[in-house]
Order: sequence, then C-alpha cells, then structure tokens
Amino acid sequence: MTLLLRFFFSAIGLLVASALLKGITTGSFLDLLVVAVLLGALNTTVGSLLKALAFLPVACSFGCFSLVINGLVFWLAGTLSANLGLGFRVEGFWPGFFGALVTSVVASVLGAIFISKDRQRPEPPRPIKIIN
Repeated sequence: MTLLLRFFFSAIGLLVASALLKGITTGSFLDLLVVAVLLGALNTTVGSLLKALAFLPVACSFGCFSLVINGLVFWLAGTLSANLGLGFRVEGFWPGFFGALVTSVVASVLGAIFISKDRQRPEPPRPIKIIN
C-alpha cells in the first residue's frame, strides 16, 4: 500500500512540476501515474547505473552531481513517455533538472505527511510462550 501511495505522490509531484515550469506538459492523471511508475523504474536501473559510473564526480561534488543525473533521467522519462503516446513531455535538460527537483520535493513532503513511520516498518513477531 505504501508503494502505491508513493507512486500517487510522485504523480502529484509531476502535476505540480508541469504547472510551475515551462517545458513540461502533461496529459491525464492516469498518464502521470504511468509516468511515475516509468520514472521509478528508470531511477532504479539507469539512474543507479549512471550514479555508479559517475562515482568520482558525485563524490567530488558532495553528491550535487546526482541532481544532474536525476535531471537526465527525468528528461529520458519524458522522452520515453512521449514515444509511448502518453501526454507527458519534457522539452530539454533544464526543465528536466528543475522538474525532477520539484517532483521529488513534493513527493517527499506528501510522503512525510501521509505515510507514518509505523506503517513503514512491520511490527516484529512476538515470541511464542509455551505453557506446560
């Protein structure tokens, strides 16, 4: 359930980013949910690979180069979603950079508000008492 909420919050972040920034256009909210799943898959695969390959620039910039990688992955998600016929488009690197920043801030704030820490960690099992 938490994963579905995170995708929902990412879709809301995409909607906010498209409202605030020029160069990002959206279609329906269902398209944004599909783009949120696509963006999560791209961040897991391509984003992790790029961060591993660019370890030295990321380390030398104290992690700030990760923002560039996130912007590139966001731009790639916009290009792929446009090719798939979804209504989401990103018109360049800078809209992708700031779109990734806005989307992650909105999704993080919503996650902090609506997802409690208790729901993230399951309760450990209680020991079984054996009575003779």
